[in-house]
Amino acid sequence: MEGCFIMIYRKMTSRVLSIAVGMIAVSGVATSAHAQTASGTIGVSLNILAACAVNGGNSAATMGRIGTIAFADQSGVFGNADATMVAQGSTNAVTVLCTPGLAPKVTVGAGANDAGNVRQLAYLGQTVAYRLYTDASRQDEITIGRQISLGTAATSALTLPIFARASSNGLALPAGTYTDTVQVTLSW
Repeated sequence: MEGCFIMIYRKMTSRVLSIAVGMIAVSGVATSAHAQTASGTIGVSLNILAACAVNGGNSAATMGRIGTIAFADQSGVFGNADATMVAQGSTNAVTVLCTPGLAPKVTVGAGANDAGNVRQLAYLGQTVAYRLYTDASRQDEITIGRQISLGTAATSALTLPIFARASSNGLALPAGTYTDTVQVTLSW
């Protein structure tokens, strides 16, 4: 009797399974017959403006402080003291990255204490003359208002190193921190 029960169970299970598979097949056919597709597009754009960025910034609309020149401490009477500008980002040059094809120019303007077309560091009415240069040998002076062409931009940054030299010119100067701020303009 037990064998009969197993055989009846197998036949019923087999029929139920056949019916279930048949229903799934019919339902799949019915669904496929009603499926539809539609396609479209997405418009994507990006407008790149001709622009330049200084020292790794995003844009040159306002450059802020692009670097500093700090002379080593000197005694009250000194000969030539040399220094190199350290740009923001700790490089030894101003870096300018522009849209390829642009021809950027840097104009190094006056300082806050200029006298007789010479830049001056000042402290409590005392001044120390200093000059800026594009080369370490200090032969190519950046005079007040000089415009320096950086070449034609490609995909790499253009650089402009700035070197400085100050001298007391044999005068005894009072102790203190002498300062100046030079205006720099980038155009393209």
